[in-house]
Amino acid sequence: MGTEFYAGLDLGGTFLKYALGTAAGKIVKKGKKPSRADETQEQVFGVMFEAIDELQKEAQRRQGELKAIGVGSPGAIDFDKGRLIGSTPNIACWANADIRGKIRDKFHLPVWADNDANIMAFAESRQGAAKGYRNVLCTTLGTGIGGGILIDGELYRGTNYAGTEIGHMMIVHDGIPCNCGGRGCFEKYASAPAMVQHYVNLLNESGKKAPKNVSTVTIFQKAAAGQAEAIAAIEITLAYLGTGFASLVNIFNPEILVVGGGVADAGDDFIARIQKAIAKRAMKPALKGFKVVRAVLGNEAGFVGGIRLAAEMFLKSR
Repeated sequence: MGTEFYAGLDLGGTFLKYALGTAAGKIVKKGKKPSRADETQEQVFGVMFEAIDELQKEAQRRQGELKAIGVGSPGAIDFDKGRLIGSTPNIACWANADIRGKIRDKFHLPVWADNDANIMAFAESRQGAAKGYRNVLCTTLGTGIGGGILIDGELYRGTNYAGTEIGHMMIVHDGIPCNCGGRGCFEKYASAPAMVQHYVNLLNESGKKAPKNVSTVTIFQKAAAGQAEAIAAIEITLAYLGTGFASLVNIFNPEILVVGGGVADAGDDFIARIQKAIAKRAMKPALKGFKVVRAVLGNEAGFVGGIRLAAEMFLKSR
């Protein structure tokens, strides 16, 4: 009997990243293609079909067999049906996409699909920074704030598969309007664009002109050089991060918080400061043994999580 392989697909607004691996998560082939997400749903599926066909041929070349497929996608996913619920702003053409049905009908293989933040959390819990932990909070700090939560080793998805939208926790009453329709959402105060806005506001208040194309990298560099406004912008962002994450720690009492995304690339010192900001605000019993760490899988988390999810679900279904 040949090796059993699994495919993991990570669909994004710009690229589709994909890989072939074993149930243990050993990657034997990976690739990336433009996702064509600005075109039609059929064209996006066409890109996915090309990737799966490539992976299936690789499995056969290795005298193995592709057994199942795991897909990470933006948006709320009905996990039982493998279908997008409604629309997602990242991919306008992707509304109500029947991910499982389309791929299964094409390849006649079992397919599981989940929200991309859930997939990332699953990957980090199985072979990343949270391996060996049962109660895990995983987040990405970038243009928004995404998240996934594992309780007793299993992903928590919520009643309508719309759980763990942590970026849309309202942390400021009647605060800044958000494109979700709410106001005062976590990501409007603690994401990368939020840090930039804090910095620009502080410069304006000081009568200084903000440089063009400001990024969090710029802010961390300016702070390292001692600029007061940059230091203050980081402190403000940390206070909001501490507020939001402390609420989650109080509710879920995780063992570990895994932080990924562009802002986390600021380094271990920033991660340590997030932990301190949480410790100032969370209930003491919830902090016993709790730690904050950087994600380790990076841009591979999506397809690694897809592979591990497909393998676990397939092996359970035997």
